[in-house]
Amino acid sequence: MNDFFPPPANTASARPAEAEPHVLIVGGGISGLSAAWEAATTGGARVTLLERDDRWGGKIVTDRLTFDDAGRTVTLLLDGGPESFITRKAAAWELAGELGLQDAVQKAGNETSNTYVLDNGEPKPVPLSPAKFINSTLISTRAKLRLIAEPLVRARRDMDDESLASFVSRRLGPETLDKFVGPILGGIYNTDPQHQSIMVSSPVMREMERDHGGLFVATVARGVAKARKRKALEAQGLSMPPAFMAFADGSQVMVDTLAARLHALPNVRLQLNADVQALARNENGYVLTLADGQTLAADVVILATPANVAARLINGIDGPSAQRLDAIRHVSIGTISLVYRTREFDAAHAFSGLMIPRREHRAIDAVTVTSARFPERIPQEYTVVRVFFGGSAPHIMALNDAELRAAVQGELRLLLGINAQSIAVAIQRWPNAYPQADVGQLARVDKIERGLPKGIYVTGASYRGIGVPDCVAQGRATAAEAMQAVLAVQTQTVTVEGLNPMHSMSNKEEAL
Repeated sequence: MNDFFPPPANTASARPAEAEPHVLIVGGGISGLSAAWEAATTGGARVTLLERDDRWGGKIVTDRLTFDDAGRTVTLLLDGGPESFITRKAAAWELAGELGLQDAVQKAGNETSNTYVLDNGEPKPVPLSPAKFINSTLISTRAKLRLIAEPLVRARRDMDDESLASFVSRRLGPETLDKFVGPILGGIYNTDPQHQSIMVSSPVMREMERDHGGLFVATVARGVAKARKRKALEAQGLSMPPAFMAFADGSQVMVDTLAARLHALPNVRLQLNADVQALARNENGYVLTLADGQTLAADVVILATPANVAARLINGIDGPSAQRLDAIRHVSIGTISLVYRTREFDAAHAFSGLMIPRREHRAIDAVTVTSARFPERIPQEYTVVRVFFGGSAPHIMALNDAELRAAVQGELRLLLGINAQSIAVAIQRWPNAYPQADVGQLARVDKIERGLPKGIYVTGASYRGIGVPDCVAQGRATAAEAMQAVLAVQTQTVTVEGLNPMHSMSNKEEAL
C-alpha cells in the first residue's frame, strides 16, 4: 500500500511529511545514483534506490588488486570500467563539484596520444601531428588529399541522424573512415561504425558541421573560443577544467562519495542485493516485489537499468513498451588488466593504445596502457595493460579466467610482441549489458518515452548516450521530469481532497 496520507479537508497547505512523493529508482549505477541525488536534493522527494548487486556503481568499478611479487605484497588500483570522463560534457564535472571532489581530480593522459591502429595485422601509429600525417603509411596519398579537402565538402545544416560511417565517409572520405577514424571511434564505443548513430556517439561533429560548415574550420573556431574563455577565466583567478577528469584513487571514488552523501540524507533509503522480480500497478501508483518477497510502493518508478532489463520489468503492465525497450540491442563487453614487471615488458612498440577494427577478426577489441595514462597510480616497476574483449569475438566471454588470460596474452604476443608473462590480472565481464545505439536511436527513445505508462520513467546508457557524463545528465534530467510530474499530481490531488475526500484516489489514479 502506498505511503500516501491526504491532509485534512480544506487544509491543502498542511501536508504531512509522510505525504511527500515517493520516488523508487531501480538500478544503482551512475545513472540511478544521479537520479536519486537530483530527486532527493532538489525535488524534496522520499527516495528509495535499489541495486541487485552487492555494490554501487554498475560499470564504474575500481579493483584493489593485491598480489605477491617475490615475497612483496603489492596493491594496485585498477579501473575495470571507465578510467576518465570528458569535461566538454559538463555533467560529471559539475557533479564532482557538488560532491566536493573537483580538488581530487587529476588530469588524465590523452586517450589518443601515441595510439596505434591495427592494419592488416600490423600496428601503425595514428598520425595526429602534421609531420606524422604527411609521412604516415596508414592511409594513401589520395586519401590524405581527400581529407585535406574537407573544408570544400558541402555541409549539411540539419541535425538529422546518420551512421558514424556515413558522416566520416561524407566529410573525410571512405579510406579515412576505414583506416583511421572508424577504428578509433568504433573502438571507443565497441560498435560497428556502419550502424552507430552519430547523434548518440558524437553529436558534436554534426554540430561542428552545422555551425561552421566543416570539421577543420570548426576546430580552429573552437580553439580560438577556448583560448578566449581560458583567458577570461584566468583574469578572474579561475582555470579551465582538464579535458579529461580522473581520480587518483580510481573512478569509484565518485560512486562511493555519492552513495555516502545519499545515505546521509534523511529522505533517502539505499538497498543493495535488492533483486526486483515484478512491477505492478495499484490504485495509488506502483508496487515492486523483490526476490526475497519484500514489496515496496511508490508514486513514481525510475528504471535506471539496461533497456533489456527494463523491458522484463514492465512487460506485465505494458507489453508494447516492453517490446520497444527490448529492441534496443545490447552486446557483451569485458576488460582484463594484466600486470607486468616493467623490466620484463618487451612490447615491440612504445604505445599507449591499440585500436583493432572488426575487419581484422581478432579475439580482442582494443588495448590501452593504464600505467602510461596514470603513472601516479602505478609504481614504475610495473606496467599495466588493459584489454577490451567481447565485441569482435563474443565467444571469448564464455572462457574461464585462466583461458581468457591465456587467449589475451596470445593476442598480445602476436600483435604487439609482448612475450612477457603477466604476474597478476583483474577481470570484469558485463554480458549482454553494453548498449548499441543504432541510427535512429533518439527517435526510438522518444517513442519509448511517449508510450510508457504514466509514472514510469527510463534512464541510463541504453538511451541517449553511453559515457559517464551522458549518464549523469540523463539520470538528473529524468528525476527532474519525474518530480515535476508527481508534484503536479500531488497538488491536483490535494486540491480535490480539500473539496471532496471521496474523489482523491480516483483522481490520482487517472493522473498517473
